[in-house]
Amino acid sequence: MQDRLTVIWVLLRLQRFVGLWGDRQYRYKFRLAFASFCILVVIPKLAFGYPDLDTTIRGTAELIFEWNVLFGMLLFSFELDVYDEMVNLFTELAKLVFSDQVRPELGNYLMYINRRIDKFSKIYCCSHFCLATFYWVAPLSSTYSAYLSAHNESIPVEHVLHLEEELYWLKNRVSLTDYSIFTVIMLPTIFMLAFFGGLKLLTIFSNVKYCSAMLRLVAMRIQLMDQLEENRVERELLEIITMHQKALRCVELLEVSFRWVFLGQFIQCVMIWCSLVLYITATGISTKAANVGILFILLTVETYGFCYFGTDLTSEVRVLLSLSVARAVTDSLWYRRSVSVQRKLRMVLQRAQKPLGISAGKFCFVDVEQFGNMAKMSYSFYIVLKDQF
Repeated sequence: MQDRLTVIWVLLRLQRFVGLWGDRQYRYKFRLAFASFCILVVIPKLAFGYPDLDTTIRGTAELIFEWNVLFGMLLFSFELDVYDEMVNLFTELAKLVFSDQVRPELGNYLMYINRRIDKFSKIYCCSHFCLATFYWVAPLSSTYSAYLSAHNESIPVEHVLHLEEELYWLKNRVSLTDYSIFTVIMLPTIFMLAFFGGLKLLTIFSNVKYCSAMLRLVAMRIQLMDQLEENRVERELLEIITMHQKALRCVELLEVSFRWVFLGQFIQCVMIWCSLVLYITATGISTKAANVGILFILLTVETYGFCYFGTDLTSEVRVLLSLSVARAVTDSLWYRRSVSVQRKLRMVLQRAQKPLGISAGKFCFVDVEQFGNMAKMSYSFYIVLKDQF
């Protein structure tokens, strides 16, 4: 039961496993994972080339997609001290909400948010595990079944690769033995990519939802202030102001932690969109284009999800704080309060007017509108690339 009261506990356990949260001495784990990704994926794709143009485009699209996963987490790892401060603030606010100092309605709401995040995290982790298993099993089963059903040994069997690359000096495209070695190496590689891909989305989703929840708790506490006696109102208001400042600080830390992650996501999403459209234009619609198309769909859904979460948080800040908090203050019969209480309520209102949200490298806010702007930008880049080719 205690785990259910711990903030984003599923996410923090996963992050601790790879050194992205917790003691500093374990941060080397992520560096090792990123180094293995470069050795097993990045260097082979860049150094050993591809046999033809179609394979080159597919391999490049794969590299963009895979690099987006690990590079995003690398950018996030540079801000771990900021992230630790945000998690500590979450913990302080959660302890306050679950204490006897506040009304139980706040604790019930936060418990509801904890259960929703917990349920989504577990379902998403299971789905990623199943997809990674299928992604590893499908190519090797297709290749080995082709060997078993082959009747003419003079006709070479096409090897279906997990990742489109020449893994150093392995002849994984023509040799069954080398292909088998390649398959064994791809097992941890694919699961590592799936793990960090899922961790990236869970990290952003869980923290954005928790920031939104903290902002909503502030408004709820102001609304419940009417039920207090006059002699307790001013003390309660001081606590609300402190809680309000901590919640807004969480949003600021969230923006610092993820702004470069979002900028990298936007840039690489535009790149893979252009790669897919250019590939289809050059080769036409075919089964080979399906691999690039799957990466296109996955990255598009992921980017749209980030924009949706950003819109959700921005709406919480603008609507909840600018309207809900203002309405809660207005409905709290402020004109019957003392001058001291009125001044403190004015401080809450003034602080609620400051625009906050998640930005992509300080250039623009992350929201659904920006997703549409990216689509327009991608089409413009495609027109330029089409003229060049």
